[in-house]
Amino acid sequence: MRPYLIPAPRELEYTGGKTLLRDDCPVTVTDAPALPGEAYTLKIERGSVCITASSEPGRFYAKKTLEQIKTTCQGVCDDLVIRDAPVMSHRGFLIDCCRHFYGVEELKRLIDAAASFKLNRFHWHLTDDQGWRIEIKQYPLLTEVGSFRNNSRFGGVNEGKPHDGFFTQEQIREIVDYCAERQIEVIPEIEMPGHFTAAIASYPFLGCTGERMEPEQKEGIFPNVLCVGNEKAVAFVKDVLDEVCGLFPGRFVHIGGDEAPRIRWQCCEKCAAKMRELALDDYDALQGSFIKEIASYLRKMGKTAITWNESLKGDRLYPEDVIVQRWMDRKGLCRGFAEKGGKVIESDFYHYYFDYPYGMTPLKKAFAYDPFAGCGAGAVMGVECCLWTEFVRSFDDLCEKLFPRLLATAERGWSGYPTGRYVDFKTASAGMLPLIGEYGIEPLPPDRWDPALPARAKEVVVFFKGSLDPGLIRQAFNSRK
Repeated sequence: MRPYLIPAPRELEYTGGKTLLRDDCPVTVTDAPALPGEAYTLKIERGSVCITASSEPGRFYAKKTLEQIKTTCQGVCDDLVIRDAPVMSHRGFLIDCCRHFYGVEELKRLIDAAASFKLNRFHWHLTDDQGWRIEIKQYPLLTEVGSFRNNSRFGGVNEGKPHDGFFTQEQIREIVDYCAERQIEVIPEIEMPGHFTAAIASYPFLGCTGERMEPEQKEGIFPNVLCVGNEKAVAFVKDVLDEVCGLFPGRFVHIGGDEAPRIRWQCCEKCAAKMRELALDDYDALQGSFIKEIASYLRKMGKTAITWNESLKGDRLYPEDVIVQRWMDRKGLCRGFAEKGGKVIESDFYHYYFDYPYGMTPLKKAFAYDPFAGCGAGAVMGVECCLWTEFVRSFDDLCEKLFPRLLATAERGWSGYPTGRYVDFKTASAGMLPLIGEYGIEPLPPDRWDPALPARAKEVVVFFKGSLDPGLIRQAFNSRK
């Protein structure tokens, strides 16, 4: 039989003959120093398997390809040679544990499944308005206070019960090690200066007003942001990052930088004094100056900062400062950043935000996305799908939202664009269901992956009712592809 493979390999040649892939089938692994780090060659011929690679990632990906072959060929495979390597260095998935908390064992199941499709970055969203989810030993109130909210009212749904949870530093290290064994680098996200309510609830001096508050209970963009004019507040952020960098050995730390309203800064004398000190013209420049300072601080610790594209407002950041993650960039700031030599991660809202229903983002639409269209192939270091959890209240729902659409991101990140036909990809995705199920994950049934237009419209209207701006419905259906 001929296997289904996701992502599609760069080169696949059938050589004639068939091989019975028993559990005791001999597998030979040889070193090839000339191959790039994540590249591999896999040969199945005359009853044996040979893997050639120059590094552990290459060997790991070859074994994952072999795993897919065994699953989809049901033990008998046409003899073949695969020569393979990824187009993009960053192939990521984001899980938001702030709005609704998901624990270690649930994350491990998602990590296992993602690794099967050669994703290599786990973007772990750990802090936000609705919950602070990472233990910081110097500031224990962040989890004692900031990880707990009395209720949840996302999308107008009153859950009527408290919600809490956080990861101890031991659990953080456990996940980091678990990912490393699967060739996945963990990128923590510590949101700043916006999406900071849970931190301010824990330590009120972090806000401009100093008033006491509680973590937020619903979705939205909130005015209580970090007081960037307060040196003690900025020092607090650096203390937090010191511990974060000690927990995550990877190269990147995501610092947010999105959706930070200016209303509190406009009434804050400390922020006004900071603007005078730095001779800044507006509040966009104030945020840009803060992000630049934090990025410089991280650089001294050997880390590179990643920010959402809103951080480019104010024209203060340059390619040597940050990597930018683009999710919705109506003003084209990412293109200008790319033209200066900046690197961009593509997480387009209309194609890669998988917390929204399949009526808004069907599998076909996610597969069709061209990540190079906005900034050009030279600027795009990778792709990343996002699973925010305001409206994802159970692990089963999370799994259906993420699978099989995560496979479309994996395909683009490894193979680039264009590659293959959608009908072949959809068939291959159906063939992967048993493999995904082995990790305790139930994907959405295939008959719901690409709903017809009337069903799409109904699904989207029902989803947005009582939650977000209905204008997004029109944008969703008017967006490209």
